[in-house]
Amino acid sequence: MMMMLIPCLIALLFIHSIVAEITITYLPYEGLPSIFENQLPLAQQTHEMVMVEDIVLVSQLSNSVLVKVRVDENGVAQHVESFQIANPNSNLHGLALSTYYHGCVWLTLEADNKLVLIDPMVESLTDEPEVIMEIDVPEPGGGPHYIGEYDTNLWVSLKEGSAVLRINHENPLDYNIYQGVSHPIFVAQHPINEMFYSSEDDSSKIMKINPETGETIQLEVDARAGTTPVGMISGPNGIWFTLLGSKTAGTGTFGFIDQDDKIVYHKLKSPLGKDAALLHLKFDVAYKTNYKLYLLSSSIINPTALDMVIIVTFDWQWTTIKDEEVILIPTQQCKAHRLLPTESNVFVTELTTSKLLSLYKF
Repeated sequence: MMMMLIPCLIALLFIHSIVAEITITYLPYEGLPSIFENQLPLAQQTHEMVMVEDIVLVSQLSNSVLVKVRVDENGVAQHVESFQIANPNSNLHGLALSTYYHGCVWLTLEADNKLVLIDPMVESLTDEPEVIMEIDVPEPGGGPHYIGEYDTNLWVSLKEGSAVLRINHENPLDYNIYQGVSHPIFVAQHPINEMFYSSEDDSSKIMKINPETGETIQLEVDARAGTTPVGMISGPNGIWFTLLGSKTAGTGTFGFIDQDDKIVYHKLKSPLGKDAALLHLKFDVAYKTNYKLYLLSSSIINPTALDMVIIVTFDWQWTTIKDEEVILIPTQQCKAHRLLPTESNVFVTELTTSKLLSLYKF
């Protein structure tokens, strides 16, 4: 028996000598993102979000309802209440935090052609929001969609008539309406040249507005990169925007506009990202140190598109993508709509399923 073991031991020693350079190292488990879908009151269209303290405010356009959601540190809803804004046909849509009126929030009522400033009354979830100011959209403007506050001016996209409105909220008689093409969706100010830009989805164009002269020009989206610019935000070194694609295909492409209106396109390369239908985008709250950008892929016009959150990490110059992470939303064909990053998590609204997704960052 011993004689039979000896050759085996010699063989094992020989094998060990061959693989002796292989090392095994302990890798601590840091955890994966945790996803939770909060159910909101049922509505056909759940749209925009802002956060005031620990309350997420969500607009539901189809019945003109504002939802208040108190969340814990993981973004899980602890208490949900809803409030009728104007009437069920008023089409509550855009939401924007006000810095001029601390703690207040701007709303757009798309069907009523009104801009409304409210105190959301976040101290108590059951307290009705208080209307502070109402501004009528000047004719011939109509259908206020996005709203953003820039000092004493509000910038608003007007879907009816395809225009962009600048209006002074202290003096609403001071305004300009800038005619565009079909249909302005978002408006953002360039951090360097200080011009305003608006994504015009149906025309695959981007309107540039000079607020000093009133001059407007149209920038063409390169059809080779994609079509349908939707999400648009100010960010590192310029304006960043998404391309949604067509009713049958996405291209996984988003763009950047520098101070001289040069457009640079970034193409996702991961298996799920390369054909993503990109609707919205937001930078991480710590983007200045972690260089992260969140992209939202949506089935809003293409039912075969995947609803996903895509986390992109850039180099420090914001010119080269270093990493992509794709996270599938559990409820597919939800027509994922908007992103809202916080310090601990990322919220997503699901347009047709009345859900508020929380992606918790460990």
